[in-house]
Amino acid sequence: MNRLQALNVPIRPWVPRWLGLLTAFVILLPITLVNGAYTGDIVEVSGTLGVMSEDIRMAYYATSVGMAIAYPIIPKLRPVITTKTVLLIDLLLQVILSFICANARQMEIVITCSFFIGILKAFVMLEFTTMTRPFFSPKNVRSEFYAYFYPLVFSGGQISMALTAQLAYSYQWQYMYYFVMILQLLAILFVLLFFRYARRPIRFPFREIDWKSMLVGSTAMLLVVYVATYGKQLDWFSSDKILAYTLAAPLLLWLFVRRQYSQTPFIRLTVLNSSKALIGYVFMIITMVLSSSSSVLTSYLNSVLRIDSVHTNSLNLWMLPGFVCGAFICYWWFRWQRWRFRILIAGGMSCFAVYLAILYFGIEPDGTYEMLYLPMFFRGMGMLILFIAFGVYVVEDLDPKLLIYNAFFLITFRSVLAPSIASAFFNNMIYRLQLQSMSVLSENMRMDNPLAAGTFNQSLNNALAQGHPLEEATQLATNTLYNTLQTQGLLLGLKTLLGYTLLFAIVMAVVSRFIPFHKTLKVEIVRTGEDMV
Repeated sequence: MNRLQALNVPIRPWVPRWLGLLTAFVILLPITLVNGAYTGDIVEVSGTLGVMSEDIRMAYYATSVGMAIAYPIIPKLRPVITTKTVLLIDLLLQVILSFICANARQMEIVITCSFFIGILKAFVMLEFTTMTRPFFSPKNVRSEFYAYFYPLVFSGGQISMALTAQLAYSYQWQYMYYFVMILQLLAILFVLLFFRYARRPIRFPFREIDWKSMLVGSTAMLLVVYVATYGKQLDWFSSDKILAYTLAAPLLLWLFVRRQYSQTPFIRLTVLNSSKALIGYVFMIITMVLSSSSSVLTSYLNSVLRIDSVHTNSLNLWMLPGFVCGAFICYWWFRWQRWRFRILIAGGMSCFAVYLAILYFGIEPDGTYEMLYLPMFFRGMGMLILFIAFGVYVVEDLDPKLLIYNAFFLITFRSVLAPSIASAFFNNMIYRLQLQSMSVLSENMRMDNPLAAGTFNQSLNNALAQGHPLEEATQLATNTLYNTLQTQGLLLGLKTLLGYTLLFAIVMAVVSRFIPFHKTLKVEIVRTGEDMV
């Protein structure tokens, strides 16, 4: 009851507090699910629109770019506009943009809408954290709030992918957009009915926002994401576009940084003067690199086990128990502070080591889908432990006035640059290692090799028994042998990549155990702020 009384929701006088809390979660639900493009229906969208999977991933990352670039301008807008106005305008615009994405046939339009959806998501997400922060943590303890908030947000992302795949399989890929639009309209209805009306003159501070920095910064991030996403498809620097964007991105970054030394900077680079912030950003990048190794798992599911997209995306739901377990550990760890911070970080890295070890020793041609449940649990637990831990660590020495700029760097490194570049790295390494493995294995694919000859002759006899002519049967047998070679080459490539990644995770777990993050066992409690992302 005390938590409900502390709830910071601008409800009407006759509305009970529990209904105000319900309204806040009705607002959060579509925000955690909405996106300009959904990676759970890549196959369906690619087949329907005739686009590449890279186009969908580009739109997906564009949403994160929009969120990152939006946070620095939120403090300038919140004082001049009420919560109810922000939510109504924001949710209505999201409905419009989602409808456009569902019916657009050009990916350029989807990518643009995704960017603006990301901007709108940032505003609603910050409003939700402001409303529910006293409920989740009455004493404004950052670690407590993250222990409740992070499982909700990250679980929403995993549920979104699984739900998208199911709707695309059962109906059409557009149905995910329509489902989210219904939730957004429901949230608008709740806001209209239960939030109080407040008179406040709306004055949009155009001159107080550095629009040039927004344009330059977002363009630089989008160019980096473009190079990482399309590099493999366009053969990297053999493409004039990739080469031009690679040269343009550092130039735009330099112009962006230079503009921040003006009297009214878009972001304050003094955030980077904090050693704890830099260490935290580096470890979050490492966390996302380890998490992006899921590309290896996806290749195994699709190309070796031949699992459909519904089950592939549903596997991510096994991360949800890991999220809850990781949040529970962090909640009590920061509350008790009986062990040093570095032990918690080493534990989070060890979760990734266990996840990778199970995959390394478990993937095989005759592997089972159920074997992958446990590693997904450890992956989810490791992610939540490290995200919550470093979400608290990076702000320990920051001036409260710089917290909102920490949100910009946090999202940029954690949700934009690290996942896009890491995914590109793993996808390219899988491709190259597969080719190398196939080249080595093909040396023994001769008729004097009993295994190769047996596979070929068996396929040849089966084709002849089915009535195929000798020439056609020979071609079918050759294709069967090539498919076997391709599968074995992929497995060897995946094993090699998983092995090196596992060694990296073990090294990071050991190194983290001895890094002196703090000088003392117990540290000062970190309070919440306006950067709660």
